[in-house]
Amino acid sequence: MLKSVGVRSLRAIAAEASSARVLDLASLAVEAPTDSEYLERPMFLHPVLNRTIILKHNVGSTEEDRLAPRRLGSTKVIFPFDPYDLDLGGQYLFVDQPEFIPSLTRHLDYGDLPLDRDLAVLRMLDKLPTLDPFLVRGILAHQRLDVGRCYYRLSDLDRADMLTFVTGEIQALIQLCFGDPKRGDDRAERLSQRLLGDADSPELGFLRESLRMAPDEFSEAMFTWKAFLYYRWRAQELKVQIRATLQSFSRIRSRRFERDELQFVMRCKDLLQRAVAGWMEDVALRLKRYDKAFDALTNVGDPGAFRQFLAQGSGLDLGERIGRLEQVVGFWSQRFGLERMSAMSPDEILDGMRDLLQGLAISTLTPPADAVAPEPQAQLAG
Repeated sequence: MLKSVGVRSLRAIAAEASSARVLDLASLAVEAPTDSEYLERPMFLHPVLNRTIILKHNVGSTEEDRLAPRRLGSTKVIFPFDPYDLDLGGQYLFVDQPEFIPSLTRHLDYGDLPLDRDLAVLRMLDKLPTLDPFLVRGILAHQRLDVGRCYYRLSDLDRADMLTFVTGEIQALIQLCFGDPKRGDDRAERLSQRLLGDADSPELGFLRESLRMAPDEFSEAMFTWKAFLYYRWRAQELKVQIRATLQSFSRIRSRRFERDELQFVMRCKDLLQRAVAGWMEDVALRLKRYDKAFDALTNVGDPGAFRQFLAQGSGLDLGERIGRLEQVVGFWSQRFGLERMSAMSPDEILDGMRDLLQGLAISTLTPPADAVAPEPQAQLAG
């Protein structure tokens, strides 16, 4: 069963997409990349599936649509009626909804195309906490699924938001290679735009020479660097959001619950705080290794450490941790927004906390394995 998606919402999804939430293959198909890898190494083998819009979707407890197999991070696949005109709307299904494969094959005629390969990609995407392009590439590469790099790109929104941050990073390299920049020197911003858009740009040639890399090695290293820049940027953005989320736990008023309910709520709060603190600590440690290698390049003038770091660090584990934090912030904001919390019934709060713990695979019986960290407020105080 496929259901219709609203016209306005579909247009907004494409225009306001976050890289972590949306994989916009429809826009990529419209742009029709000229490089051979777009056609020769597609994300999906079926051409219609390869021009869909895929997004992570938290299904609310009051929503009528109950197709989603779970409420946290369900994967919705939207088939635009016309990728050139999103005003026409489209239809959608959820990965592994009831009758998922029959619904998919009724909509798409696979003929001689291997259905299993596309199903494997969809289910891998469904297991990920987010759809950020670096995490997606890492998991597909780990499963030896060869997909062209043009499919792994940041959204226009994220590129614009990241530009100032990345320009600051590039500025240190400009100073290393060319000395103190003169007034009006826009090389750092220009090169940041190239790095965020096309890391193979000839304008980055000086950087390849500084790192002493061959062209193919440099291209891969720049993709890895872009991943760490993205995660460092997201970690900064999430720190404020995570702090606000943890603070909102205290707004759950204990007197609204019966004794056994209150014990469950307090247990959930403790588990979530410990899990979040553990993930934040792990993110900080991994980014510290990046900082050390980058500092060796820009302050010591030693490209070897940074080159070695980029060759070894895919960022896959870092992306998974960032993705979990994105899930917590997104779900809590949607389900327990400041204005909604006071109006929610005790049962709604309990259901929401159960959904969040279940979606994060955190058991209420034992503490999360990777969450042995100091008190959350102290951990996030930096």
